[in-house]
Amino acid sequence: MATSRAISKQYLSVLDADRHNALGLVLSAALPLAVFVIANGIAELNGVLPLFFSPLGLPGWVGAALHLAALPLFGISRWMVASRGATGRVAGWWLVALMACTIAFPFLVMPLDALMLALVAFALLVVALGTMVRVAAVDAKAALVMAPGLAWMGFSAFVGLSFAAAWSPPFAVTNSQAAA
Repeated sequence: MATSRAISKQYLSVLDADRHNALGLVLSAALPLAVFVIANGIAELNGVLPLFFSPLGLPGWVGAALHLAALPLFGISRWMVASRGATGRVAGWWLVALMACTIAFPFLVMPLDALMLALVAFALLVVALGTMVRVAAVDAKAALVMAPGLAWMGFSAFVGLSFAAAWSPPFAVTNSQAAA
């Protein structure tokens, strides 16, 4: 007589990004990029294209690459702190919020003028710096992993605020100050 034995396998456990091995590291780095690809597909179906900051005459794809390069770094930082107790989990959720804002940012900038765009970029930078402080309280190395992404955010916010201030009254030359 043949007998059968049920074996329970958890197939979704393979996709657990919190595991502390090489697969968890790779998943933590790749999942934010996968979410961006899905968001980009949904936005493109609705006729919305992402706009990326690309200064100094660089091609647009360079700005996109630098912006998107921050996502795996944030994912790796979340992987480094997520298992470190309650403060690590809180810092991990802050990183998830930062990744969500970073993913949404290029899709939301189309209707903004230069000043509002600079202010939104600066607000994202403030959220990122606050997240970095929370992450550094748990693991200083995880905060250092975030640093290149924050450097690009800071540079874009600085340049955006500089351009907005240079072309806005009272700093810029206005038509009323023309020579008589």
